[in-house]
Amino acid sequence: MDQDAGSRRRFLSLGSSMFAGLVVGGCVSTRTSLSHTYAWLEPMYGFSGATLTNRVGPTGHPLPGGQETYLPFLFPVAVVSSFGALFIADAGYGRLFRYDRPSGIMAAVPGVRIARDMRLAAGTDGTIYLLDRLGGEITRYSMHSGLQPAMHPRLPTSRYLDFTVDAATGRVFAVDSVHSLVDRIEPVGRVALAHLEFITPGPIAIDGDRLYVADSKCACVNEWRNGVLVRTLAKGKLRLPQELASERGELYMLDGFDKTVSRVFEGGLETHTPQDLGLVSPQQFFVSDGMMYVADGPGKRIAVFRIKRR
Repeated sequence: MDQDAGSRRRFLSLGSSMFAGLVVGGCVSTRTSLSHTYAWLEPMYGFSGATLTNRVGPTGHPLPGGQETYLPFLFPVAVVSSFGALFIADAGYGRLFRYDRPSGIMAAVPGVRIARDMRLAAGTDGTIYLLDRLGGEITRYSMHSGLQPAMHPRLPTSRYLDFTVDAATGRVFAVDSVHSLVDRIEPVGRVALAHLEFITPGPIAIDGDRLYVADSKCACVNEWRNGVLVRTLAKGKLRLPQELASERGELYMLDGFDKTVSRVFEGGLETHTPQDLGLVSPQQFFVSDGMMYVADGPGKRIAVFRIKRR
C-alpha cells in the first residue's frame, strides 16, 4: 500500500509539473504573438549615407552631374521631411544635408553649422527651423531665400530647451527652461512673448489647437487648449522625456533614459525599444504624413517607419 501511495504521489507530482510547463509555455507564446501583433511602427527603409554633389538647383535641391562622392553619415542627430526632401543634421560633419530620395543624392546646405544638441523642425512653407540650445536662438532656413533672421528669446537670460512649429499658423512655441515658461513667437516676429507658465516644463509638441508639454513633476504629458489644461496623459509613466511629436490626435515620445520610442495615451505608453526597431540609440525623430523619421546617431543611419494608428 505504501508503494502504491508513493507511485500515486509521484504520478500527481509529474502531472502537475507538466501542466505548469504547458501553462508557462502557452503564456510565453501568447506574449510573443501579442508583441508582434500590436507593433505600431512598421520599418520602411533606412540608409547610412548618400552620394554628395556640389551641383544644386535654384531652391537648393541636389542635381546629378556635378562633382559626386559617396559620403557615409558620421553622427546624424536630427532629420525632418519637407516638400519631398529629407534634411539631415549630422553633428559628425557639422553640416546640414538635403537628401533627394528618388535620385539618391544629397547636397550640403550652405551657411548652416550643426552641433550635437541641435534640434530641427519644418514648416508647411518649406522653412527649416534650427534650435541651438547652447546659443538659445532659433534660426530659419528657407529653400528660396537661404538663411533668415534669427528668432531671439524673450530675455537675454532665457535658454530654449525645445520648440515646436504650428503648421496652421506658422507660430513657434519654445520652452524656456530658465524661466519655466513656454514662449510664443509670431511668424513675422523675431522676439518671443510669454505664453504659458510651468513649474517643470519639458519637451513640447503641437497638433492643431492642442499643445502638449511634458512635465517631470507629474511624470506625464499635459494637454493644453487655448491656455487651459484639459487632459493629462500617461501620468506617472514617464522617466526622462527627450522629445515629443504629435499628428492627427496621436502623441509620440522619445525617452532619453533608455532611448525607447513610445505612443502616449491617457492610460500609459505603447513602447518600442531601440532593439525592436533595429536601432542603436535614437537621437531625435520627426513625424509627418503618417511616417516617422529617426536619426540614429551611434548607428550612423536614418531609419523611416510607417505608423500604424490606433
